[in-house]
Amino acid sequence: METFDAINNRKSIRGYNDEQITEEELSAIVEVANKAPNAGPFHITVIQDKEFLTEINDKTKIKMLASKGFMKERASMPGYEPLYNAPTLIVVSTPEVPFAEINAACSITTMALAATDLGLGSCYVVSPIQTLVEPDVLLRLELPEGFVPISGLLVGYESDVKIQSPPRADVDNVNYIL
Repeated sequence: METFDAINNRKSIRGYNDEQITEEELSAIVEVANKAPNAGPFHITVIQDKEFLTEINDKTKIKMLASKGFMKERASMPGYEPLYNAPTLIVVSTPEVPFAEINAACSITTMALAATDLGLGSCYVVSPIQTLVEPDVLLRLELPEGFVPISGLLVGYESDVKIQSPPRADVDNVNYIL
């Protein structure tokens, strides 16, 4: 797949089947994270343990239901699960320094494009972070000292059963200064 094809074909997949991605696919995705533009350190944690993923999913859903606005509305949808049954969650953590979120976003974008290129589904997620920063959960991530989870990427094989992404609107958000 060419770069522009991967960019144009990438979409947020909100439903995965149970099949785990291969070690080769995972390695290829994680490897490119370190090729992303960045302005500082970040750390990658791959979670594939089903029990841990279920715990993260369930705690996140409880937190979302207890919130207000979009998160509560989303969590209240019939059949909604915050991790969309993905078999892999890749968490990007950074120290609390300037540009931390940018570093995480760049690495996740690069991994999402790699997943698309490999024919895998992916979805950028931030709602599980509220669970991942809980002290007991945070310890299980075994992060370098001073690092905290910033965002995540779900990866897996797309399921027929999923929450549909709304179509993207055409936007006029570019101006040129010549």
